[in-house]
Amino acid sequence: MTRRAIICDVIRQLLPSGAAACHALRLRGLRAYPQAFNSSFEQESDKPLESSAQRLAPDGGRPHDFFPGAFVGTDLCGMVGLQGRYRPKERHNASVVGMFVAPEVAGRGVGKALLQELIARARILPELVQLDPTVTAGNGPAQTLYANPGFVEVGRLQRAIRVGNAYFAKVHMALQLR
Repeated sequence: MTRRAIICDVIRQLLPSGAAACHALRLRGLRAYPQAFNSSFEQESDKPLESSAQRLAPDGGRPHDFFPGAFVGTDLCGMVGLQGRYRPKERHNASVVGMFVAPEVAGRGVGKALLQELIARARILPELVQLDPTVTAGNGPAQTLYANPGFVEVGRLQRAIRVGNAYFAKVHMALQLR
């Protein structure tokens, strides 16, 4: 069996200057896989580009929030985010959000590379102890992506989201950083 090489050239933090590309890729994912995300295409497409720029802006008051992006040349082909919780009792947790890899590069290690970068950056943040993504039940590739570096299922929420008339459960996962 021949392994396909990772196809992205670089993974780097997304910044406000890349808001348009980030927004476009996010909308692409929301449209193609509405059951995979808690946000909807309609909700996100109505937001001004400035909201994407604000989300990507580094903020010293929110040190656990960042978004790595994977690039082929100058084209954004994948992204994932970490979103901290900042109430004193929850500050040790952060949610993995918005993982999406463009279909044309799927299966080539881009998602794995993005997740490895996110985990590595999270591990150096002294207050973070745990990361917690949710995955739509039945999405085997996504569950495997998270399971490989050690995320474990900690529960399921039935009927967590509704797309049209269909309900989807969400698998809650967690990775202990220390």
